Amino acid sequence: MTPNLSALNITLSWDLFIIVFFATVMTFSFIMGKLETVKIVICTYIAILASQGIGNVLVRITGESSSVLQTMGLSADIAVLSIAKIAIFVILLITLMIKSGIDVHYESDVNFLVRAAYTILFGFSIAGLIVSTILSYASGRGILDTELPSVIAGIAGKSTLMQIMILNQDLWFALPALLLIGVGVMRNR
Repeated sequence: MTPNLSALNITLSWDLFIIVFFATVMTFSFIMGKLETVKIVICTYIAILASQGIGNVLVRITGESSSVLQTMGLSADIAVLSIAKIAIFVILLITLMIKSGIDVHYESDVNFLVRAAYTILFGFSIAGLIVSTILSYASGRGILDTELPSVIAGIAGKSTLMQIMILNQDLWFALPALLLIGVGVMRNR
């Protein structure tokens, strides 16, 4: 007897993508543990700042040399620069995680539930930070720029979770830092 696959009415959407991304990041957070998850927060912030800076330099260089690029048959439109910025962000994040030498130490938590809660919160905040960063870069704007082009606004109109990510991007950028401060305050009281 074969299963009725038509009964599985799964529609690929941005909402599904965001849910799967959050679940994946949170699962990896549990696999890596709290200390590595905190390291990811730190490396993500560094990668965001570095990729934003490198992206700004690329925009400046391609703007100044646009006639040279056009002569060579190349174009540096916003889509190419956005993809480059996302690629730079991912490469920098992976490189920082592997080669940065950043090492996080906390005194051991007495309670397993406290460690698990920290891991869940940091995993959730990292997923939000990464998705917000990629959305910002994909829109062709800088981080925390509230004006979105019609391409991203069109996608957001079809996805409730995407709207939440875009409308609250300032919160997503601040949440991991606030959690780091909160954990530090809780650990040192």
